[in-house]
Amino acid sequence: MAFEFDRAVFDAKKFLAHDWQRQPRVFRRVFADFADPISADELAGIGLEPGVDSRLVSNADDQWQLTHGPIEDFSAVGDSHWSLLVQAVNEHFPPAQALLEPFRFIPDWRIDDLMVSYSTPGGGVGAHLDQYDVFIIQGQGQRRWQVGARGNYKVHTPHPELKQIEGFVADIDVVLNPGDMIYIPAGFPHAGESITECLNYSVGFRAPSQAEMLSALADHALDQELLATRYQDANDILDSDQPSWHLSDKQMAHFRQFIRSGLEDDQLLNTVIANMLSQNPRPPLLIWPQREVTESGLIRYLQQYATLQRAVGLRMITAKLDGQLTGLVQAQQWPLDESSQLLFETLVNTPLEISCQTLLPLLKSGSARQLMLDLLNEGFWFVGDDDA
Repeated sequence: MAFEFDRAVFDAKKFLAHDWQRQPRVFRRVFADFADPISADELAGIGLEPGVDSRLVSNADDQWQLTHGPIEDFSAVGDSHWSLLVQAVNEHFPPAQALLEPFRFIPDWRIDDLMVSYSTPGGGVGAHLDQYDVFIIQGQGQRRWQVGARGNYKVHTPHPELKQIEGFVADIDVVLNPGDMIYIPAGFPHAGESITECLNYSVGFRAPSQAEMLSALADHALDQELLATRYQDANDILDSDQPSWHLSDKQMAHFRQFIRSGLEDDQLLNTVIANMLSQNPRPPLLIWPQREVTESGLIRYLQQYATLQRAVGLRMITAKLDGQLTGLVQAQQWPLDESSQLLFETLVNTPLEISCQTLLPLLKSGSARQLMLDLLNEGFWFVGDDDA
């Protein structure tokens, strides 16, 4: 199953220039003849699997409830006013991955996951704010969306795990039909409520905080024994006339500069950024070969199988690190030359599986063979029914 934007409805370049992170937009029939990649029953089944993040949100007589999965029985919530939300469905149900492909006009490292929700009439999670941008595609059924302007809104918690806001005025008030899509930038208040039973597909985007990135820097520096320079007093920074318990403005400024000096190593920062963005916050499902694949046996190993499959949740990106084009997978790095770059780019553009016959001509150089060998032995790519 493939999904493509109707270019007459959605132009990616115009969208990035005029709308992205600026204003919400509604796109009618952006997916012509839209077919749901998953059914409500299949979604409920995924929500039962271990390690899957799912929630059941219900509202009966303005009494909000939130229950974390796995959820086996829906009889208690009745026939209306509830929603089942399942995160990262693309990582648990391969056909859903295809719905992310049209959004690759935004960098891969920016896309987080595909959240899918099934809602009964009146179902929703209330008016709220998100700290990330989101595209919401309407599958089966109809859903009403209201979106307001950015502002300061009072937050209330009708349930300890459910933050809602009060008092926004809707600038957009629409009903979406199958194949329609709404884009809501971070910080815009919005509320969605199902009119009929419906499926919605939310493409969420990764937006790490400064604290998360600084934490990644600290973890990397500690692990690699970097940023090990110790504090030293500058000339005349100590004053015997000052109380011993007082941290002076001059001393504070010296500490600020000491911290900033650790952020001036661009090579270190580039490495930390690339490592962080090549990792999935949800650990990918790696599958290792039963026996380590050797360099001499690589071609023979691949000739035994029809396809290679990509590990569920795997992130692959490239970046220039210290002047060298580098492929990164789960914070592991491979310097790329012309041949290994072609192999890496072929794999990064393969969302699910690739024919081994397609790969074999790309393995003529030693660097490409070493890259393929490492990806197999790390469990990042694997063959089905591995009994070789």
